[in-house]
Amino acid sequence: MAYPVSQEYPANLARPARARWARGFSLLEVLVTMVVVALIVTLLMQGLSQALNIRARLLHHQQQATLASLQERWFRDTVGSALADLPDAFGVMAGTRDSMAFATAGPLVGSGPQRVTWSLQPVPGGWSLKYSDPANGDMVVIKGPLAEASFAYLGTDSSQWSDRWDPEYDQNPGADNDDVQVLPRMVRLQAQGANGTLYWLVPIQVDAAMPRFLRPEDVLDGLL
Repeated sequence: MAYPVSQEYPANLARPARARWARGFSLLEVLVTMVVVALIVTLLMQGLSQALNIRARLLHHQQQATLASLQERWFRDTVGSALADLPDAFGVMAGTRDSMAFATAGPLVGSGPQRVTWSLQPVPGGWSLKYSDPANGDMVVIKGPLAEASFAYLGTDSSQWSDRWDPEYDQNPGADNDDVQVLPRMVRLQAQGANGTLYWLVPIQVDAAMPRFLRPEDVLDGLL
């Protein structure tokens, strides 16, 4: 006697599959998933921290480079605009290894000629670079410490640097000072700083000799 074959699976065979899907993840699977997620988050946080550190270092270097560029620009603007003037006016330029004073057409603050001073002041561990003028007082441009810092001067008739600039200008009325070089051809500031070597060479833009006509009476004498 033949029995018909049923087209449906018996209910007792399908029940174990549904039970397997209904029970969810095991504890071991949950723990493995959490460990993997924690590792991924840790790697992401490390990458983010490194990126932020690199950004902070780049910003610091950029700020240092910008500040160093401004400091050098201030020095070049004032020294390169040095003027030759009479001793009883703004005065002739005078310089040593650690300071120099001169008249300039480009002071840091304000407009018009002023007599300014650049100096190296002792600080713990070295020197600092300071600027001063009568209108604004003292201003520390580079806090330092700078090591082996010094100014030097190159005359128009010399190929050797000197650590002193003191032209022999005769202040007596009618004295012949036409050949006296009251300004150097170039000024140098050399020092060792935290960010490397400072080696600033600044050429003087005007004639190194004293102009002949700086007083009204000199102009009249030249016309007569």
